[in-house]
Amino acid sequence: MSRRYAWFSTALSILETGVAFVAVLAIAAGVYFGISGRNAPARQEGREVTVLAPPMENGAGTLEQRASLATAEATFTDAPVVTAAPTRVPTNAPTAVPTEPPLTMPDLPASLYRQTAKAVGNADPKVNGLTQSKVYVETSAVSSYARTDEIHMGSSAEYTALEGITTFRGSNYRDSGAYGSIPNQPKALSILWEKRIGGLDKWSGVGWTGQASAVRWSDAQRESMNINAEKRDKSGLVEVIYATLDGNIYFLDLDDGQETRSAIRVGAPIKGSLSIDPRGYPLLYCGQGIYEVKGKRVKCGTRVWSLLDQSLLYLLDGNDSVALRAWQAFDCAPLIDGDTDTMITAGENGVLYAVKLNTRYLGDDITISPQIVRYTYEQSLKGKIGTENSVAIYNHYVYFVTNIGIVQCVDLNTMQTVWTYQDGDDTDASLVIEVETDGTVALYGANELDQRGHRGTSQLFKLNALTGEELWRVDSDPIYQHDENGGGSFATPAVGKGELSELVYFHVALTRDTHGMLYALNKRTGQVVWQKSMGAYGWSSPTCVYAENGRGYVLVGSCNGLLRLFDGLSGEEIARADLGANIEGSPIVFGDTIVVGTRGSRIYGIRIIGGDRV
Repeated sequence: MSRRYAWFSTALSILETGVAFVAVLAIAAGVYFGISGRNAPARQEGREVTVLAPPMENGAGTLEQRASLATAEATFTDAPVVTAAPTRVPTNAPTAVPTEPPLTMPDLPASLYRQTAKAVGNADPKVNGLTQSKVYVETSAVSSYARTDEIHMGSSAEYTALEGITTFRGSNYRDSGAYGSIPNQPKALSILWEKRIGGLDKWSGVGWTGQASAVRWSDAQRESMNINAEKRDKSGLVEVIYATLDGNIYFLDLDDGQETRSAIRVGAPIKGSLSIDPRGYPLLYCGQGIYEVKGKRVKCGTRVWSLLDQSLLYLLDGNDSVALRAWQAFDCAPLIDGDTDTMITAGENGVLYAVKLNTRYLGDDITISPQIVRYTYEQSLKGKIGTENSVAIYNHYVYFVTNIGIVQCVDLNTMQTVWTYQDGDDTDASLVIEVETDGTVALYGANELDQRGHRGTSQLFKLNALTGEELWRVDSDPIYQHDENGGGSFATPAVGKGELSELVYFHVALTRDTHGMLYALNKRTGQVVWQKSMGAYGWSSPTCVYAENGRGYVLVGSCNGLLRLFDGLSGEEIARADLGANIEGSPIVFGDTIVVGTRGSRIYGIRIIGGDRV
């Protein structure tokens, strides 16, 4: 991802000088991508946090009052192309907000989450560009390896003990960016607050993948942390934690955007997303994607902080002696297996890490003593090794994709490659797992248009996660790429649940002469059920949300600053908000509140307003 932002400085200068007419002409000339979709730098005037609408708890306020505060009323567009849309089936309303969204298969037997993987013939690593792999205990190579405390992670619903979103796309399956239910009959998006942040070198605001985490802390947890006094005493506080390109990690109150504690100053831009320990331990994990600041190299890796006092506990250094590539960046959001106290992550240096944390938590103090097992690989295909996506885990199998499109399944208990698959190009979008009712473990992904040049298509695919078998593969609309690696899918797919359980959603950049496209595909066949031209490119991952009555919607942002909510079954646009700058990061939704940042150096809290609340 490091090369993709070279054009942002041009965009910033254009917008800062207010030459809007030039930008319009550029769009008309088909070079919209080059101006970055309104990547405005941070404005320095005004308050740090601006409250644009008062909090409305439990539907307080009339519908008219809510509508007057919305930045954009419901906006409907022409009906998209639709073929064989699934039938909307009424579902029972879930319990009070916040509750987990309805699961696709809530009653599957536990055995389906403990199946064994074995490669099919065409998924043999030797025929898919992977020549060999090695395992290191610390930095010593070993001929064989077996964990004594085996990893066996459960379903996505079992990933976290906390109320909220603790990692990129929510869990080890990377299958959700939302927690709780939104109001019935959503009709508008209202900006509640915006927080001004900054920039560092040419980087500004929130970039790809740029997803926050949000957690409702218990009374005991709040009291043990260094949260500001007025926020520490707030019962039910939901703390938003956001890592940004200005080199900081911010801590905010979901309700008003005010800081709950001082920011952690990393001092280098962060492109990826952070993770909170899902066990409820006060630990924060975050990778760093950029390691040159003001022309000087700085330390780069994945860091672990104590959330008791924000002290740095550990740096997993990307400058690794066993790495086969001298690129130290970590865009992967780590996963934590609580049962074995293990952090799993991967770097652009071509190393997969399983880090035994040896956590010692005494209530008022927490320490870790990491022990590292490393997996490295070599490849025969031309291109760079390393991974930029966030690893996904089913049982004891970890899934990730390399910079040249080799999908790998690795057994975490032996650190041996199980199978590989060539998806055809550089892949930054994370893979998504879903366990189906017949026992199939599905793996969804999408690639870019990078290694293959400037014209072509993005491939949207579904694999059998246990065998590597390709179940279907679909081409996007033609991609017209104005940059060496800006077209295709950088957005992680969203798997539908509940009434959307027949659909999977893909967001593809630079289709149809610099537009983006949102696709809803049938999970069984890969057939396009509906598709929606976004009018501008986008790297933001779509997020499925569900109303209290079970109806499903899809939320997605674009580089033109528009955040839009679509009906998940039909593709009809329900509501939009204009955030004024490129929405490159991925939104989260906690209850009825969206949090997302922009390249315009703003973080927003946005309320979804329902038509049935008065």
